[in-house]
Amino acid sequence: MSLRARLLFAVWLLAGLAIWVLLVVDAHEQFRLYYSNVVQTASALVCGLVCLGTRDVFPRSSPLRRAWGLIGVGVIAWGVGSAIFAGYPVLHGGEETPYPYYSDLAFLMTSPLIALGLLAFKRSTGLVAPLWGISLALVVLAVSGYWCFVANASGLAEGPASALTAIGYIVFDPVLVAVTVLVASSFRGGAIGNAWWLVLAGVGLYFCANQLYSYLSFLEAYTTGSWIDVGWVFGFGLIALAGLTTRNLMR
Repeated sequence: MSLRARLLFAVWLLAGLAIWVLLVVDAHEQFRLYYSNVVQTASALVCGLVCLGTRDVFPRSSPLRRAWGLIGVGVIAWGVGSAIFAGYPVLHGGEETPYPYYSDLAFLMTSPLIALGLLAFKRSTGLVAPLWGISLALVVLAVSGYWCFVANASGLAEGPASALTAIGYIVFDPVLVAVTVLVASSFRGGAIGNAWWLVLAGVGLYFCANQLYSYLSFLEAYTTGSWIDVGWVFGFGLIALAGLTTRNLMR
């Protein structure tokens, strides 16, 4: 890992841990809200730009270029959604952003784009999932699908906008985590494969944060600046680290 990658990840780690620290020391709620929103948005946008930069080190004919491009665009979509989400408290005197909101239109693009990126990586490297990997992915799809339904079920009865948002999270997130398991079961080692393990770990954190947010939002128990927010920050940090590691391997 290059010095630049280590420094970037160290800053990322400290910025994410600060969310926990502010929570533990019981910093002012509005300050925690603004700080967490800024860190989440910056994490996603920087991660997306790193992924697009990694895409550019591959020749135009390389399928891996498409894989990193899709992941980068997906993460940037989340960053745009986060910026919209963060703008609501600024414009409304520090009030929490409602759920669903326009930001969810961007958030919902992230999971399918990252899933397509992972599948593009799998196809481009000729990886073949073993039978146990396919079986495990199907089990994970069923289990995560059930969990996502439980986490988002309340939204199905809250009006058209809420119902469509809930359906999106119920469908897209389980597909993403199942694809993640399928790709993980295909790995056979190697430097490139080791870098992609970081991507998969980042996706796992992203998925967990998404579902905990949805569940707590419907219980009206979520506040920006809570410990859940670290899942998004660290998840995007791991994906960015994978991109920087891959860039170094290609030089």
